[in-house]
Amino acid sequence: MKQPKILIFYGPPGAGKDTQARRVAFKSKAIIVSSSKLIEEKIFDPQLQNDPIVQRERKNYESGALCTPEWVTQIINDKVRELAAQKQSLIFTGSPRTMYEAENEIPYWEKFYGKENIHPILITLKPETSLFRNTHRRICEKCGYPVVYSWEAEMWKFCPLCGGGLIDRGVLDDEATIKVRLKEYEERTKPILDYLKERDYQIIEIDGEPFPDVVTQQLFDALVKINFFD
Repeated sequence: MKQPKILIFYGPPGAGKDTQARRVAFKSKAIIVSSSKLIEEKIFDPQLQNDPIVQRERKNYESGALCTPEWVTQIINDKVRELAAQKQSLIFTGSPRTMYEAENEIPYWEKFYGKENIHPILITLKPETSLFRNTHRRICEKCGYPVVYSWEAEMWKFCPLCGGGLIDRGVLDDEATIKVRLKEYEERTKPILDYLKERDYQIIEIDGEPFPDVVTQQLFDALVKINFFD
């Protein structure tokens, strides 16, 4: 049986982490573990709306601030333990997001997957590109597929994957919120890359400025070298 692996995508908002993760998952059958999705399942669960912790985390989420690391870590590690038992390869998009999460998640994952089978990927993007992409981004209301802005995509009304309607995310992608998210990324997430290097992880760097198809080709070439698709 193929040795399961973990990919961890990093990059600022708008770098294309979700888009590229979906493409890798489609080719490899790896499972995407989206911290945002797991968080959203909790904070928007109708049965949890009176929970004071959920109320606190929803306020953080909708303001653009990161959710409480201890709370997120428990959610993520529970999911990793579940999927490791199924021998699944995993893809993370932007998680762990803080040093607390990194120090309390990555060593835990190593117990199940082995350090040599965990591969961090950094998709680089200029701040001005991040701001533009996010304030012009739309997603599929049905499957959640993010559509990166281009002159061609501007004319699209329906998702290229499933045909669902394309919508914007309102306050989550307005300029003020994106600036908060960029600041959070610089101050709380980027230091994780130094932590990983100190633990002797090799960071795979991908240029996120080109169109998604070009980024995908760069990424696939890098993943072939680590035998991810074998």
